[in-house]
Formats: sequence, structure tokens, C-alpha cells
Amino acid sequence: MNDGIPPPIPITFEPRLIQPPLALKQTSAFSHGDIYIFDIVANSSNMIVSASNHEIKLYNPATFAIKNILKFHTDTITQIKAHGENILMSSSKDGSVAVWDLRTDAGPVQVFKTPAKDPLLSFDLNSSEQILAAGTELVEYDANIHFFDARSNTSAIVKTYSESHSDDITNIKFHPTNPARLMTGSVDGLICQFDLTDMDEEEGLMVVSNTGASINKIGYFGPNAEYIYSLSHMETLSLWNSEDADAIHQFGDIRGVSNPAMGLTLDYGIDCQYEPESGRLYLVAGSNEGNINILHVKADSLQLCQVLSGGHSEIVRSTFWDSKRGILYSGGEDAKLGLWNSDPITTASSPLAATASARHSSPLQLKVKSSLFERVMGHILCLIELRAKYTYLLFFFDTLSIV
Repeated sequence: MNDGIPPPIPITFEPRLIQPPLALKQTSAFSHGDIYIFDIVANSSNMIVSASNHEIKLYNPATFAIKNILKFHTDTITQIKAHGENILMSSSKDGSVAVWDLRTDAGPVQVFKTPAKDPLLSFDLNSSEQILAAGTELVEYDANIHFFDARSNTSAIVKTYSESHSDDITNIKFHPTNPARLMTGSVDGLICQFDLTDMDEEEGLMVVSNTGASINKIGYFGPNAEYIYSLSHMETLSLWNSEDADAIHQFGDIRGVSNPAMGLTLDYGIDCQYEPESGRLYLVAGSNEGNINILHVKADSLQLCQVLSGGHSEIVRSTFWDSKRGILYSGGEDAKLGLWNSDPITTASSPLAATASARHSSPLQLKVKSSLFERVMGHILCLIELRAKYTYLLFFFDTLSIV
């Protein structure tokens, strides 16, 4: 009898999923004083950083040299998103979403504003780049989703949804390929999914998932974006089916996986990231001392892949990880930026990694090694037996595949 206490989250150490491992290349101070970093995005030309002084800085992604400083917002910048190489969008509690052309040094090329300067916490642009949706704080009794025509030269709101959420709307995400599919998350604990074909709130509300906790981050994952992850302000992680809103797995409090033997201290979640090439979902989490932990999210357990230490001394607010290029940018409350990259020349690994790699070899690998040894010792199987054995092994390995 566990008196309602959720079981501990199973965790193993699996460093082979990030190879070569990431290593700290350099750090740079965003500023001096009490300013700290909110958000980081990047493309091949720029690393873009928003901070608590309402500024957005553009850096050379290789050298960290400042290329430009964008000033427009008069209150907290809540989110930034890059679209291609040249367009940046930013939202703020000043009630606006600003659109920037990064090729110019001028101010925003377009600004979308909410009525009465409703503070904005989140926004997204759909895949057809026609609809901009923005979520507000709870203002009096309403938490609104405002819709704008992104193609228009005016900032007029074309529709507002006000009935679906009862508290701050912290996240807005359009489906990556379906421009009429919208997902929203709120402090009220609900994940709402809408069909925007007719732009009718009541008719368009498809499914609702009640996570039971104030939502910090949500996102689609899976080959066809058929799943949803949710990170809460209570540091819980849950996975959901996007079609029927059913829970796949409730991990509970991720802080419970802290493990000194693995060098893992986990105090908060930063975000999750889906890697289409490998089909893996990763959780990026941090410690109060500034460590960054990258964990592979399996269907009902976690695998620690790497701990990045030495780059920060306080809470890490944001990371941007480009796994294809082997680059991760980080920023935190210590006002420092970190650049981590994979060095393909590096082949050395820690004793713990080597031990874990051997200890957590898959049954397929262990059996193949055993089979090879037996063959060397003269235990040769006939062709039919080999085929039967390898068919079983391949089937067994396939059953180990995860979400």
C-alpha cells in the first residue's frame, strides 16, 4: 500500500544516445547586473536571446559577437520564435506580438496588438503562415485566445476564444503540418485542441485533456505528431494521445529521479524536444546549481544521456538544441550564455559511462556477443537454427522500441 504516493520513475544511464557527447565550448555574459535570460532560439545565421530588460540580442552563433540589439517591447518578453533565416516574432506582456526582419536594423516591420493591452504569454503561427494565435493572462474573468490574420497589414483581431480556459494561457502550439489544428495549455491544467476550419470556439473544440496541474510547456511529438507531452509548473511530466486526449503515461514528479551515483540532480524541467530522425523524445531539465540534464523519454521510464556542467551557476531558463549539427545553446538566471558542441574527435568517456554502456547493453547485443564467442569455440549452428535464432532476436529487439 503506497498511500497514494506514485511509484518512483524508473531511470537508467544510456550515454550512447548522444554521440559524440556535448562539451562546453564557450560562455559569454549577456550583461552585468540583475538581468537574466528568458528565451533562446537560433538558425544558421543568428543566435537570438530575450532577457528580463525587455531587449532581444542577436549574436553570431559561432563567435558570440553581438550583431544587433532589438528594442521595442515595454514589458516582459514572454516568447520569441524564429521563422526561417530572416523573420523573428516576439510576444510581450505589453500586449503585442512584434514581427522583425533580421536583415534590417529598423524596428518591427509589423505589430499585432491586443485590446486594452491584454498581457500576452504565448503565441504561434500556423504552418500555412496565415493565422497568428496569441494567448493572454487571466484579465478579470477572461483568459483569451486572440486570432489575427498574419497576411494583413492591419493588426485587427479577427476572432477571440474566451470560454475554453479559466486561467493564464501559457502555451499555444499549432500542429506542425495541419494549419487548422491548434493546441493550447493553461494554468487551469487543461490542454485544449481545436479545429479552426470554421473558427467557432464551441464547435471547434475537439478534445480536452485534464493534466491536473498548471501547465508550463506542451508540444506535439511522434512521426505524425500524434502524441503530446506536457510539463507542469509542479515539475510533473505526462504523455497524451492527441487524437482522443487519453493519457499514455503520467510520470509524476520528475525531481524524484535525482541520482547522485549518476551525477544527476534534477530540480526543474526546461522543455522537451522531439527528434524525427531517431523517433525519440528528450527531456531537457536543470538543477539549481546550473547543470543541464538531457534524458531520453521512453514509454514509462527515463534514460539519462548526459549531464552538462560548468557552463552556469544558477537556474537555466532556456536551451536551444540542434542535434543535427551537434550544438546546444543555453541561457540562465546568471545572465550567461553557453555554447556546447559535439567534438567528433573526442573518443574518451567517463568510467561511469563505460560501465553503464556495458551494463545496459541490449539483450540483442549480449546474445550476439555470446553467439560469436560460441562460434569461436566451435559451437557452430546449422543455417536453419541461425535463421530461427536471429529472427527471434530481431523480433525481441523490435519489442524494445519506444515512443
